[in-house]
Amino acid sequence: MHMEVAGINFAVSCHYPLSVDRLQDTYHPFINNAVSPAADIHVNVRIETGDMPDTGQMTKVFDTGQSWSMFRQGTDYFLSLNFPSAGGRGIWLAAFDMYCDTITIYCSDLLINKGEGEGQTTCFTPLTYPLDQLLLMYILAAKGGALLHAAGADMNSRGYVFPGRSGAGKSTLSRLFLPIETAQVLSDDRIIIRKIDGIFMACGTPWAGDAGIAENKRVTLDRIFFIRHAGTNRVKELTPAEAVKRLMPVTSVPWYDRQAMQSILTFCEDLVLNIPAYELYFRPDAEMVTFLEDFITRGRI
Repeated sequence: MHMEVAGINFAVSCHYPLSVDRLQDTYHPFINNAVSPAADIHVNVRIETGDMPDTGQMTKVFDTGQSWSMFRQGTDYFLSLNFPSAGGRGIWLAAFDMYCDTITIYCSDLLINKGEGEGQTTCFTPLTYPLDQLLLMYILAAKGGALLHAAGADMNSRGYVFPGRSGAGKSTLSRLFLPIETAQVLSDDRIIIRKIDGIFMACGTPWAGDAGIAENKRVTLDRIFFIRHAGTNRVKELTPAEAVKRLMPVTSVPWYDRQAMQSILTFCEDLVLNIPAYELYFRPDAEMVTFLEDFITRGRI
């Protein structure tokens, strides 16, 4: 099985046939049987079943207290998922190094579907939320990129990203673009930005918000608009210092890992120094799209 997000191809193999039955529908555009020609980063993922490595002798570097924990042993990372509903049993353990070229995921029997009668035994792919987001956070840190809590749209072959925290209006804004023939929404909740051959690209992801929009597409990034609900539509230009300050709360950063954190912060600094950023105060009606298109066409406030 191949899963590709933002041009990053995960080649997933397992000694059992892999099942995607538990994946949300938004993942389907990102699942393939072969490598896409658009992929430029390749990650080999091997799924193992049976005994997991013992984390007891590893150094714990982070614990959400609810679901996943991060360990280190030498130069290797170990991500462990353990929901309370699983009775204290580990569901999966992902092992990788700082380069993330090869990842091994050890799965418990909770992910094994033993066929009844003559049915075939299969393994439900663990490469879904939250594991895929966590792995991509590290891959992007190593390869040059960042995962943003943002909506994104392709308008006339140019990319526009609309970061905002929960409740800022990302899904509302995304729905306003749906009737527009010259626009395509990439995602209404999570966008990846990568720098590929010196060009910043906005990429759709499978992690949709309330509007359920997830497109496997990337487009050259033109501008960033930090969104806020308002009674009238207006735009405020931001300095790079103001933009990076607003970017930090909506960027997935492993604050517990100094090296990965520094890589993502350096990328974000490069991003705001090269891509214009604004604050977009918007009223949630069709006039907002007209206002934004007019602003983009005029190129000024």
